[in-house]
Amino acid sequence: MSSHWVLSRVFPILLCFGSSLTWANGSEEIEELIRNKQWPQAQQKLQLAIKQTPPTASTPLSPQFRFMNSQILAGQGQVAKAVQELQALIQEFPELPEPYNNLGVLLAAQGQYDEALSALTSAIQARPHYKIALQNLGDLYTAMAQRAYTQAKNAKEGPNLLPLPGPSAVTTNTTNTQTLR
Repeated sequence: MSSHWVLSRVFPILLCFGSSLTWANGSEEIEELIRNKQWPQAQQKLQLAIKQTPPTASTPLSPQFRFMNSQILAGQGQVAKAVQELQALIQEFPELPEPYNNLGVLLAAQGQYDEALSALTSAIQARPHYKIALQNLGDLYTAMAQRAYTQAKNAKEGPNLLPLPGPSAVTTNTTNTQTLR
């Protein structure tokens, strides 16, 4: 998986929660910095936003902040920390599809296809018509198929390998109209 694929799939997703106009203006600026891959500036703005609305016992750190933080971490190459942040979000907010989607993309980029498949499937279960997760799932299946074909191409025939079975479907060039009726 190329880093371009990861970045193009991971970063367009942002959580949408009701919040104040101040937060909306601040989040838009952070989102723009993330879209433009300006990681240090995005991190600074996010830290400033967190300081302006510090978490308390009754209002813990916003899921939006944490989600954006995971995007920034991934963009800065701190994938393990981004994965941890997304996994924590999933534990606390299992109904949100975006953390599952981004986790799936990060795992797929690391070649952890089975784990990525589980995460993307969970994203689609949370929101069945989630277009980006569906596209990512298609990309993952393509990558898995390519890996399987490469493995099959490189496999050596020998006594330990069973021969591939013939095709199970039979085709014909003629039509028997009597059986169609």
